[in-house]
Amino acid sequence: MSPRNLAYTIAFDPPGCSGHRALAKMLVSSLLKTYFNGDIVVFRNSEAPLFLVERKGVEEIYIETPELRGSKGAEYSWCWKYRVADMIDAERYDRVLFLDCDCLALRNIDHLLEGNWDIAYKPEPGLVISRSQFSCYLTDEEMELLWCDGVNSGTLAVRGSRYREVMREWERVDSSETTRPRTCSDQASWNRLLLDTSLKIRPFPDGEVQFPMYLNPLFPVYSKAALTHNFGGNMVEKVHFTFGLYMQNFYCDPSALFLQFLEV
Repeated sequence: MSPRNLAYTIAFDPPGCSGHRALAKMLVSSLLKTYFNGDIVVFRNSEAPLFLVERKGVEEIYIETPELRGSKGAEYSWCWKYRVADMIDAERYDRVLFLDCDCLALRNIDHLLEGNWDIAYKPEPGLVISRSQFSCYLTDEEMELLWCDGVNSGTLAVRGSRYREVMREWERVDSSETTRPRTCSDQASWNRLLLDTSLKIRPFPDGEVQFPMYLNPLFPVYSKAALTHNFGGNMVEKVHFTFGLYMQNFYCDPSALFLQFLEV
């Protein structure tokens, strides 16, 4: 039988850099260690594989990209969230989950993909949708009247049978004219899609997805999440934070046994 779900991420680095590779490797490892019920795909622009030893249920797909530098490189990378749709056999799966590579599973996330819905999403609590990172497709009237939270475009899930339809609509919106200066347009277009869709949508359960470097900095809060999205700071800070959280979650116990191994 085919796995019920698919999780995928994008790991595109500028020349000479490897931060996104490192983050993607920790993300995939965390999904495996927490027994994710499904397949995992990493789209990377480095010729070398993330894992030298093959992992069951993990596929790596190499995509040749131009040199990715600065904000234009970031915008190019973001578009691949929906561009890979034709490379995914989504109808094999109940749900298709996209995760930015700076996410980390702290415990099993299968329950996030359960329920009767077509799209699951993660708001950024306390940040209204009229903020610049969400709003370049909003009308002037919506800018004044909408007070809901903006939605992050780095953690989302779609019913497998609807996945290509949703990704094509996302691409259509993201390629259309904006109503104000283009900022984080993939995120703004994702918010536009959610406002307009007739599909059944719902947020991920409260507390299960946290932003520890950005909106949820208290360890007693984010350490209880099923999934953290570790965006914020520069790439070095992000890798350091994610590595520390990864090691703490999977290799630390009250006796600090792993530390004793390192000191031998």
